[in-house]
Amino acid sequence: MKAVRLLEVRTSVRQQDSISSQLSSLFVDAWCLHHPDVQHIVRDVGVNPPAMPDDFWVKANYTLPENRTQEMIDYLAPSDALIDEFLGADYIVLAVPMYNLSVPANFKAYIDNIVRIGCTFAFNREAFTLSGLATGKKSLLITPSAATPTPETDFCEPLCYICFSLLSHIKG
Repeated sequence: MKAVRLLEVRTSVRQQDSISSQLSSLFVDAWCLHHPDVQHIVRDVGVNPPAMPDDFWVKANYTLPENRTQEMIDYLAPSDALIDEFLGADYIVLAVPMYNLSVPANFKAYIDNIVRIGCTFAFNREAFTLSGLATGKKSLLITPSAATPTPETDFCEPLCYICFSLLSHIKG
């Protein structure tokens, strides 16, 4: 029987006193008590952010896999590893603090690395529709902030929701 995989994505740049990391740890600890067979994976993009996509990354990403050079394959390897980790998870906990009304830049870099056409979503050019390829996952979003944002000033939660809906829930 396959072990249940729980991916915890931490995004706070704070090494100590991070509310989002503390809340995430509390949830994960409690969850693991009830799921002792869980394989818990921590991806801390606050401490170790993925590289921001650049011109070569975009070129490699939009080159058909069979036409990529070895240099392109090597350049996309860290992104591919993040995608494999994400797709391999059954449950995902996102600990995303609100920075300046939105997500931390390192979380945006993570999103840019895992939201890739043909890997985590498909695009039908004729019908102009998207479909998520990361189906069957459950996720929890933890988004603490220093103040209570209004719908007009909260760009954090909607961005997280849109990205993860794209990956798993949108139907073509």
